[in-house]
Amino acid sequence: MRYINTRTGAVIDSPDVLFGDEWIKEEIQKDIMQQKDIKDIQESEKQDESDVVDDITKNDIMQELDAMGIKYNPRSNKSELYDLMMRGK
Repeated sequence: MRYINTRTGAVIDSPDVLFGDEWIKEEIQKDIMQQKDIKDIQESEKQDESDVVDDITKNDIMQELDAMGIKYNPRSNKSELYDLMMRGK
């Protein structure tokens, strides 16, 4: 099995099981990196959506909701209205 040292990045091939907090199997390291990549993509998508919300006014969102025939509370904040509009599509 291949093991990676999380502190140093060293890679070791060993037929034996390595113990210690710093040694993990290579497959597990790949899974961790994939999960990190997925998390980074999700955060990027949230930031992109946030940028879109910043570019639209609350009145524009309310007009779009009216055009879509979706009822809403005019006192809701812009983010809530935007979420409502996105769910309505």
